[in-house]
Amino acid sequence: MARRILSVGTDTRLLVTRNDVLAAAGYAVSSPRQPEEARYLLARGGFAAVVIGHSIHPDQRKTIIDELRGIDTKVPIVYVYAPPGDPDEPQADLSVDVSDPVNLVKALEEKLSSG
Repeated sequence: MARRILSVGTDTRLLVTRNDVLAAAGYAVSSPRQPEEARYLLARGGFAAVVIGHSIHPDQRKTIIDELRGIDTKVPIVYVYAPPGDPDEPQADLSVDVSDPVNLVKALEEKLSSG
């Protein structure tokens, strides 16, 4: 069975592209209609990782990550950005430059295989 990824963002074009790349790599991807709804999906369980995009305003991103951590402290949270976007999200387990989408797939594979 494919590993499930919760993919969260506000830019529909970027979100769809990211989800397509992840699906092509063999992941099962789910996204909430609104970023604030991510906590409901995560609470259902079964996700291997959360990918959260730079299109979410930093204050909102902090709130969402805090909520997700409150639901599941073990699921890795991967922050994705493309330059000139902010490369740092201190609350995330990993920050990935997705100017080349393959970077996300590689980073997820490494993170998920390392436990």
